[in-house]
Amino acid sequence: MTGPSQAGRTEEGSGRPADGLHGGRHGTHFVLGGGRVGATVAERLQADGHAVTVVDETHDHGDVPTVEGTPADLDVLAASGLEGAASAVVGTRSDPRNVLIAQLLRVHFDVPRVIVLVRDPERRSSLVAAGHEPLCVTTALSESVGERV
Repeated sequence: MTGPSQAGRTEEGSGRPADGLHGGRHGTHFVLGGGRVGATVAERLQADGHAVTVVDETHDHGDVPTVEGTPADLDVLAASGLEGAASAVVGTRSDPRNVLIAQLLRVHFDVPRVIVLVRDPERRSSLVAAGHEPLCVTTALSESVGERV
């Protein structure tokens, strides 16, 4: 397990958490599942200068290091180097599976920042209560379309 979480700390002057995708705790950012969406998130993080590893059943993620396997398998997660991760984005195509994976990360790997992609906006509050950061892709997409119309 990693050291104590840095929850509640922010990057100086930014208001952003010091232990996640924007820096603070140094380490690799993991993208777990997500197919094309996960690959795109990983490529973006890598282009922004972050160390990234994808864990997914498919192994076609371009230049991003990938561990082939199911992100819900503890042995696959342990072999991926998840121990000491700076953050994880959980983005399989199944909301219940994403919740399960997020809980595995909290319990077994002490990942300080877990961002969980969900499709059902009603799942958001339960994820917040569990200490995760939900990002509802349905809401984000509808807001983006609404801004362009």
